[in-house]
Amino acid sequence: MSVRSDARGAVTVERIAVWGATALVVAALAALVGPGADLATAAPTADFEGSYDDATGTVTVSHAGGDRLAAGTTQSVALVVTDADNGTTTRLPWANESSGLPIAEGDTFTVDDPRVDADDDGNYLDADGSVGFYLDTGDTVEVVWTGRLTGAPETRTETLDTVTIGNETN
Repeated sequence: MSVRSDARGAVTVERIAVWGATALVVAALAALVGPGADLATAAPTADFEGSYDDATGTVTVSHAGGDRLAAGTTQSVALVVTDADNGTTTRLPWANESSGLPIAEGDTFTVDDPRVDADDDGNYLDADGSVGFYLDTGDTVEVVWTGRLTGAPETRTETLDTVTIGNETN
């Protein structure tokens, strides 16, 4: 009988050890991911502000705080500028895995329209990117992120923030 009870005791200890190890793994994963994380919709949290200069026909978008957009989790960041008058949209690349990353607080991207040669050099494309329409009140600039956060199941494309000309500080 003692052999039989020892075998049962070994099985019980083994089961407790397996359950304990499983609980530790689940706790470690929960700590890595964070409470309430939704990996299916994961995207960085970053704030952006914009300012419009009518004299130069430019809108400048600035990273105003929050997550740093870095290689490894970010594939690209673009500005999607929409003309409110006719719905024309232009996509301007800000940064991607091979250039321009990371984008951190204080970094800026300036967009101009073709009506003003701000530096009088004969070239009307004076900023980081240009659109084929005049920028004016009501036009929007969306900061669009594409990437995959650590632990997320797939690549996502998300609008991180939107700046509306005439409401420059959001």
